[in-house]
Amino acid sequence: MKKPLSRFKTIAPLMVYLELDQPTRLKLYAEKQGLSVSQVARDAFNAFMSPSNDPFHQGYNAGIDAAIQIVKGTEGAKMMFPSGKSFGQLVCDQLVRFKRSKGIK
Repeated sequence: MKKPLSRFKTIAPLMVYLELDQPTRLKLYAEKQGLSVSQVARDAFNAFMSPSNDPFHQGYNAGIDAAIQIVKGTEGAKMMFPSGKSFGQLVCDQLVRFKRSKGIK
């Protein structure tokens, strides 16, 4: 019978930097969900690295698209700059940069 691998042969340590309020919020979230902080981090990493047709990315991109539509429909965003672009278009150009298009598998 084959002996199972030690837990430390199936995982790798990683240090990440969090904003000052995040460690407390992360610990509370993990506790409420009945998960370890490491499991929450692994799940988040997997979600970000999943293919773009993944439900996480679809929902995330739908949120960006909704924000773009709100900006385009805002009257104040129609102010034009000398470059020929409106304030709304400049904001939308920046929002599009946040859309998720690639995953890593």
